Amino acid sequence: MLQGVSETPPDRDRISLLKDGDEAFPAMLAAIAAAEREVTLEMYWFDDSAIGRRFVEALAERARAGVAVSVLYDAIGSLGGDRALFAPLTEAGGQVVEFNPIAPWRRRFALTRVSQRDHRKILTVDQRVGFVGGLNIGLPWMAPRDGGGGWRDDVARVEGPAVGRLRELFDETWKRQGGGAPRLPSLRRSRERLREARQEIARGAAEVSVLGQNAWLARRAIRREYLSRVRGARTRVLLENSYFLPDGATRREIQRAARRGVEVRVVVPRTSDVPAVAWATRFMYAGLLRAGVHVHEWTPSVLHAKTAVVDDWATTGSYNLDYRSLRYNLEANVASRDPRFVEAVAGSIRRDLQEGCQEVDPEAWARRPWLDRVKEGFFWLARTLL
Repeated sequence: MLQGVSETPPDRDRISLLKDGDEAFPAMLAAIAAAEREVTLEMYWFDDSAIGRRFVEALAERARAGVAVSVLYDAIGSLGGDRALFAPLTEAGGQVVEFNPIAPWRRRFALTRVSQRDHRKILTVDQRVGFVGGLNIGLPWMAPRDGGGGWRDDVARVEGPAVGRLRELFDETWKRQGGGAPRLPSLRRSRERLREARQEIARGAAEVSVLGQNAWLARRAIRREYLSRVRGARTRVLLENSYFLPDGATRREIQRAARRGVEVRVVVPRTSDVPAVAWATRFMYAGLLRAGVHVHEWTPSVLHAKTAVVDDWATTGSYNLDYRSLRYNLEANVASRDPRFVEAVAGSIRRDLQEGCQEVDPEAWARRPWLDRVKEGFFWLARTLL
């Protein structure tokens, strides 16, 4: 049996952590190669690179074998890509849809929707196995030895009933974007089923919670979960976030947790692919440090993960603690209290702290150049636009 998919779907959820493209890409490609009925892929950034073409080839091979393959990519996230990249897939019978086109001549273009983006990164195969994380299908996530950027990122691999909930997120967005139904097997969906899933999550019975950010109905769902967890934290809050600009309420809860003796550590990139966000993030350092929060900067490469551990709960996905994720983007995270997953995530963050981070020293930070302070203040004022 190929790595990446079980022979029969488990009755209970299973979740594990995959670190960086080195672990995530082979597992995702193996799952696609094992597909028998359908593959759905929802991706913010899908570029025309060696890894992008490898995924297209894998998807096209399954489509030629009669598997229903459906790909949804974001128009802005994949702006640097070439639509011709997907030609082998569409010629093989797969379906490809662009989320909220930005070119005025494209069908479904609407100026009012240009700011609404699909930032999710979800792959599901046969409703048996799913992948959710911050990693995109792009060259930056490849290892430097393969010509990539070696960006630091996390992906959760899920098996069990949670995969069906991930598939439902895709299905809803696919239909809103005009995706064709004939080649996409329909899901058995009902209000009762969705209500039961929410009740299961609320009472803690679900091994894996799917936290779907919906731009139309539940924009603040993931933020509420973060806020609730940090507010109730008793021992540890470990946050690894690529674009760390939490709103006022979330920021205050992080500081309050540190003041009441909780170990609070925030990991952010020293070098960001969006420098303006990094400058705005640094504006918060002084307040966080005064509250007792430990701030660490990841130095080896760009940090792109959106991962957290709060006590015995862990989450990863596409959701950044910033205003764009809160206001404009479709996002998806998975969360679990499975002890093995929680400790795997906590161990991963602690290894990052030891092997690739430098902690910000409060005294040294207070002596930083005045020009840096000006940049921080300028971009902080523009934080809601970043």
